[in-house]
Amino acid sequence: MDDNLVTHFIAIKYSFAQTKAEMKKIYCVILLLIVAQLAYSQTGKIVGKVISTSTGRTLGGATILLLEKSISKAADQNGVFDFSKIEPGTYSINCSYAGYQSKIIEEIIVKLNENTEINISLDLKTDDAVVVTAKRIKAAGETVASLLVAQKNSANVSDGITAQSIKRTPDRSSSDVIKRISGASIQDDKFAIIRGLNDRYNSAFINGAPLPSTESDRKAFAFDIFPSAILDNLIIYKTATPDKSGEFAGGLIELATKSVVAKNFTTISIGQGYNTLLTGKTRYYSEAEGKSDRLGLDDGRRGVPKDFPSTQDFNALTAEQKLEKAKLFKDIKWGVKNDIARLNFNFQLASGFNIQRKEKEFLSAVFSVNYNRTYTFTAGERKQYNVPSGADEPVLERDFIDSIYNEEIIWAVLGNVSVKLNNKNNISWKNNYSVNTDNKLVRRIGRFDVPGEPESFLKETGRLFTQGQIYSSQLLGEHQVGNKRTKVNWLAGYSKINREIPNIARTQYLGRFPDVDNTLSSIPTGIPLFGATGGMFSTNSDENIKNIKADISQPFSFSKNIQNLMKIGGGFQKRERFFTSRNLGFVQYTGSVLENDISFKNLPQDQIFLEQYLGLLTNGKAGISIADATLSNSSYEASSSIAHGYLMNDQRFYKKFRLIYGIRVESFNQKLNTPKSTEAVNLDSTVVDVLPSANFVFAATPKINVRLSYTETVNRPEFRELAPFLFYEFVSGFSVVGDSTLTRARIKNYDFRFEFFPGNAQLLSFSGFYKKFKNPIELVRSPDFPNELKYNNNGSAKAYGIEAEFRFLLGTIFGANGTNDVLNRLSLSGNAALIKSSVQGKEGTRNFQGENDRALQGQSPYLINGSLGYTDDKNGLSSTVSVNRIGDRLVIAGSGFSANIYERARTVVDFQLAKSFIKNKVELKFNARDILAQNIFTYNDFEKSGSFKNGTNDRVFASNNAPTTLTFTATFKL
Repeated sequence: MDDNLVTHFIAIKYSFAQTKAEMKKIYCVILLLIVAQLAYSQTGKIVGKVISTSTGRTLGGATILLLEKSISKAADQNGVFDFSKIEPGTYSINCSYAGYQSKIIEEIIVKLNENTEINISLDLKTDDAVVVTAKRIKAAGETVASLLVAQKNSANVSDGITAQSIKRTPDRSSSDVIKRISGASIQDDKFAIIRGLNDRYNSAFINGAPLPSTESDRKAFAFDIFPSAILDNLIIYKTATPDKSGEFAGGLIELATKSVVAKNFTTISIGQGYNTLLTGKTRYYSEAEGKSDRLGLDDGRRGVPKDFPSTQDFNALTAEQKLEKAKLFKDIKWGVKNDIARLNFNFQLASGFNIQRKEKEFLSAVFSVNYNRTYTFTAGERKQYNVPSGADEPVLERDFIDSIYNEEIIWAVLGNVSVKLNNKNNISWKNNYSVNTDNKLVRRIGRFDVPGEPESFLKETGRLFTQGQIYSSQLLGEHQVGNKRTKVNWLAGYSKINREIPNIARTQYLGRFPDVDNTLSSIPTGIPLFGATGGMFSTNSDENIKNIKADISQPFSFSKNIQNLMKIGGGFQKRERFFTSRNLGFVQYTGSVLENDISFKNLPQDQIFLEQYLGLLTNGKAGISIADATLSNSSYEASSSIAHGYLMNDQRFYKKFRLIYGIRVESFNQKLNTPKSTEAVNLDSTVVDVLPSANFVFAATPKINVRLSYTETVNRPEFRELAPFLFYEFVSGFSVVGDSTLTRARIKNYDFRFEFFPGNAQLLSFSGFYKKFKNPIELVRSPDFPNELKYNNNGSAKAYGIEAEFRFLLGTIFGANGTNDVLNRLSLSGNAALIKSSVQGKEGTRNFQGENDRALQGQSPYLINGSLGYTDDKNGLSSTVSVNRIGDRLVIAGSGFSANIYERARTVVDFQLAKSFIKNKVELKFNARDILAQNIFTYNDFEKSGSFKNGTNDRVFASNNAPTTLTFTATFKL
């Protein structure tokens, strides 16, 4: 047997053995709890909601009579009702509401210790003078019909996914979930691209409150910070209405976390994953470790020592005093360790309870803890080309091989509480705290100057520890006031984000081929350079956002055939950010008092910066000193405030026509200050935007909608995009710099959608859209410095495309009869989008590659998603195969002679198989992610064709291998 194979097998066996004993104890305790609960429970519960088929609105105050028990209840303001402590059996419900035809729901089956959910939809009476006998409907068909009513009556062009659908996929984070939605894709495994528009053109909200950017260097929210397990649903709104933020162009992404529960529950999930490229093989990682690394939090050991002076104070020191300050960094570790990569691990504990008062719902709470530890590895080539003046083809300048090892920690704590004071008043408090950390080691070898010194090479090591923390809290109220069904909703929210890089520590050794073992360290002589040995770079970004808003809605009608829902509201939001960075590095002593001694400079990286070589040496000579190369514009303070108000009317004409129209006004003030900069920026601007919108819906038949929409939205520059701060990204080799002269972009949006709801939770839709931009903001390569990226306003842009989506049961397509037919257990769904965009530069600028227009940055020409699912509730078996593909996507826009950089199209196939046991109390789940494992390939599009062509001037920018990840998870429901 191959020695590598034996070693690999032993490593995997060792990885399993590490947790085998603990897992066995946990499983035993869980099984005992399950048995105890099964023996204790004796009743079930009926819960549901009442809505109008004509409007999709909930019918608060509807009367629900449980016929067999002669128990009557009124639905609350949200149309919700429940009957608790019901003995197992079959029941019927009579539902009635003034002006609507009554309905009797039969064959409602209540099971032991389970909730039976019945959503009821009522039709308007055709003639109040005629007594109509109550309709009789079976429970199974009624619930499906009501779900379709809610979807059909949405005011926006929107797409989404529910917790039930998420559960059938191998999706681990919110970013995985987003890529399942029509017209959406994910970049860098975390940033959302909607309708071909990159992350800066999309907004993120959680439970109705805005989420600030998680990135210090781009306007973006990293959706991988939220585990998918905490989501109740995720919706992407693609058209605006006055009651929603006007700052988006692609999509407004709304995450709703789990909140109200209808029964007490506790679930525990434990899983382990296998990475085909790394698990059981050698993993390299930085010697620098902290006590809290398992929680994804740095304990301070990696960062700048607390006693080290500020930049201003340090620069005032003499060369000899600076030499002594180097000793403060004696505890920082520079070595590289290795071990056998263990299995990935994930854990979730979720619990919820419901307290009743006088046999009515009173208090509901959900709590969960999610923890994921994932080891990843990518290896591949990274090249840099240039086109000298007059050259016929690109010239290779740098040629590297990168090996990137990462340990990712993601964990989240959720706590949501909801209190139903009575049927007309409900208050909720929703909280989420998440941590997302990358502990990355980059090992690089290659040629850094191919034309000038083709035999010279370098070996670099980068140690990058990045931690992000986000706390989000919302206090929400829902109230019904008076007898005219006036609703008042309010929200007060607070979010805090901290993103810290305590130390990007770099070492570099130089040599010449073919003697690759004889290398020299490159310790700078006075100024610490990016990438040089001993370079240390750190950043810290603290941001908080406070917001409050209130909405009042009032239904009224001019006549029987014209119904209105008037909505008015307003709010205020305040954001603050404090950003600091520091660029330090070990250097040679430059003073004239002492003699230099760096005879040890070629020691290995784990020895060269030991305490005995720092500062003044025992022989009286100068060892390694330290320098501060922090730029004066490397820190900034920023804030923004936005006050909004809106008026909106949702008007229905003769049952078939609906018009949602209104106006939103946003007054936006933004400030940015770089007080320590030699070229200080003191920005203080206020802009008032008036944003009209109109959404028209024509209900051609009860199953067909035709939608038309016109909206105006904006896209404002982010703090980072305005700040003149320059940041060097070690992996890509690009530097990023802001521009304080940026202005906000205005967008006009036109949308069309055709929707067909054939029944049985099925859907067929076609959409078209057109967007026109004025002053779009993009990140492009500098025309003078190809390795520098900068933000700028282009002149104009347009984006247009079509989308299609379907969800079908195969039994319906092929005419299968009977619920036990295999085809009735198979569902087929998919969506696709074709997108085209073009950007026109400002006259007299060189922010384009050549003279032609190009696509918007981040835009892909097409997106395809598909899935085939099998569900057998009787036997507790389900399985899903899903496919995702994106076309060649523009990731970095070129300018001047710098080429556009595209990501090549790739196909991702995922698979899931799940089986339930012991009356659905135990579930075993197997997931396979990215089965095809196609390379992640980016290229310089010198041919300007938008696709890679072998044998032409197109050149590789980076090519990295991708792994397949296999995960096994066991879930226990207590």
